Amino acid sequence: MSSALQQRQTVLTRTILFVFAIVFAAPLIVAAVTSVKSPSELTRVLTLPSEFYWQNYLVAFERMGRSFFNSIAITVPAVALSILIGAIAGYPLAYMRGASGRLVYFLLLTGMLVPFQIVQIPLFFLIQRMGLYDSIAGMWLVHTAYAVPFCTFFMRNFFASVPRSMYEAALIDGCGPTRYFWKLLLPASTSGLAALAIIQSRAIWNDLLFAITLTSSDSARPVTVQISGFASSLQVEYGPLMAATLVSILPVMAAYLMFQKAFVRGLLGGAGK
Repeated sequence: MSSALQQRQTVLTRTILFVFAIVFAAPLIVAAVTSVKSPSELTRVLTLPSEFYWQNYLVAFERMGRSFFNSIAITVPAVALSILIGAIAGYPLAYMRGASGRLVYFLLLTGMLVPFQIVQIPLFFLIQRMGLYDSIAGMWLVHTAYAVPFCTFFMRNFFASVPRSMYEAALIDGCGPTRYFWKLLLPASTSGLAALAIIQSRAIWNDLLFAITLTSSDSARPVTVQISGFASSLQVEYGPLMAATLVSILPVMAAYLMFQKAFVRGLLGGAGK
């Protein structure tokens, strides 16, 4: 009886998981099917196309232009800089004791509570006066500055999960705090760094607000701005829009699939250390 009951529970669990998987995959499936439909077939949402209409992808690539590479040029340095600064800031906070450490930590966390919309206008004038408007370097600066509080919060909590005995043993062996950070702590925190890198990559790659506010030419506009151009007040080009969307999610999806194990360990606070 116990074996039969366990088998039924397994079947029920797998059925529920399968249903959830279908629900979550449905938008992606609809987008993939729509991306290869001709304009005359777009109204039949739940039907398969009579033939593959690859013209949507040609239009998508033509309209996106160099914006895809702009997104890469913005995302990679911004992610690296924000994680580096967050790790350096989170390291002392993980080992600080007393009210002063909590106060500094709280002040940094307040940066996570500031909505984008509040700083949008003053940020526009600030970047313009600095001569970084409509430049990839300006996007680096904005994304890095806005991501530092979250990166600090994430890495501080991750470093706090590392046994303090590791730090004390390093000090006894003559390893100073700086050398301990670069030689021991960071290599032991690869799962946390990978998880944070994926989270930040997704956030920066999908950003539209800062991109549409701080860029105006094709030389600096990321892919999200170009994709938004497929939908206007007069019409929505569903076929090219879905094609461009699918192409744009490939880098983040590939990064997640490559580092998914490290991502899960990092979110669990370094359970695999």
